[in-house]
Amino acid sequence: MSTNKNVRGCLIERKGKYYVVVSYYAGEHRLQDTKSTGISIASHKKREAEKIRDRLVQEKEMELEQLAQKKESHSFADCFERWIDHKSKQIESTTAWGYKKRSKTIIEYFRKEDIRIEELQPRDLLKYCEWALANGRRNIYNENTPTGLSRRTVRDQLTLMKGFLNDAVVQGVIMTNPADKVQVPRVKESNVKEVAYMDKEQATAFLNFIKAEPLFERLYCITKVGLYYGCRRSEILGLKWSAVDFEKGSIVINHTIVRTEAGDICRDNVKTESSYRYYPLLDSIKGDLKELMESQKKLGIYSKDGYVFTWDNGRVYSPDYITKHFKKAVIRCGCVPEGLTVHKLRHSCCAILFEEGWDLGKVQNWLGHSDITVTANIYNHVSRKWKNKHGEKADEIFG
Repeated sequence: MSTNKNVRGCLIERKGKYYVVVSYYAGEHRLQDTKSTGISIASHKKREAEKIRDRLVQEKEMELEQLAQKKESHSFADCFERWIDHKSKQIESTTAWGYKKRSKTIIEYFRKEDIRIEELQPRDLLKYCEWALANGRRNIYNENTPTGLSRRTVRDQLTLMKGFLNDAVVQGVIMTNPADKVQVPRVKESNVKEVAYMDKEQATAFLNFIKAEPLFERLYCITKVGLYYGCRRSEILGLKWSAVDFEKGSIVINHTIVRTEAGDICRDNVKTESSYRYYPLLDSIKGDLKELMESQKKLGIYSKDGYVFTWDNGRVYSPDYITKHFKKAVIRCGCVPEGLTVHKLRHSCCAILFEEGWDLGKVQNWLGHSDITVTANIYNHVSRKWKNKHGEKADEIFG
């Protein structure tokens, strides 16, 4: 018999054999496990059956002790999820939504791995990064064929985990931050996706297509504003008539409509300080906006403080609707890159301006990039295409 008050074991006779009954507590409930020793009573080997009983009792004691230690430690997934919820209450709604989207994959992965904060090692974080780069993105059409997240996304996720673990160090849960020396592995060049954008010819063809196609004509002016000014989706949908001055010939980007976990939110601010910007009202845009204004007036939905892009009943477009409708237009058109999105109109604007000879600083200022490295990244992709296009001329020069 065991001397442990929490775990007890005894032998019973059943169907001519010795069985071990191990009794123990799980919380306030008393439980029992019964297991055959395989030893016949007629064999007169009760001493061997008792040894099996003692071994099973010891195993149960060790199992309960390990469970108790595990409860005293902290689940990485659970604590990280609570930290995200706590942080989300202290930051802007759109940023909080981004945190939750980036953290979802992390939480699912580490919950499955069942790793505790106290046990977390740099190799665990590196293993996650490698997994995320290869399998972190689910294929919405076929869950059995996941694809990898971009290196930038995984780097953002690692930054998020570093912040969480820094707080864990401050609170004394762990002594050091295991993420401090971890870096996201570099992706092979063959796996790097090209930035999807349109050149000047493609942009003209696409605009002509959606203008002539009744199903997509409502995208025409939206696409033009996004393409000519390099506006984000939130900035396009957030454009108000009060920001358009026909007399002075100007447009001000100062309001956005964004999609969050709680739904669409209208904000009297923009993404960054540099995102607040003034533009001259281009003649081709001016004519389209005047037509749109007259149309709203006829429908009785025009208001000086109202939005430029709305349904016929005055309701503002949902960001998700514009994204999906734009994607359909891209597929139907067939003359532009398949990966083109509303946001890639911003990249297209950047690319066309580079092709027209604008320098990095001017393009950065026009698009409102807070970091010139973002502008430079697009330039690198554009210059690659430009080099391929003009390679034959270079061959003639040096040949």
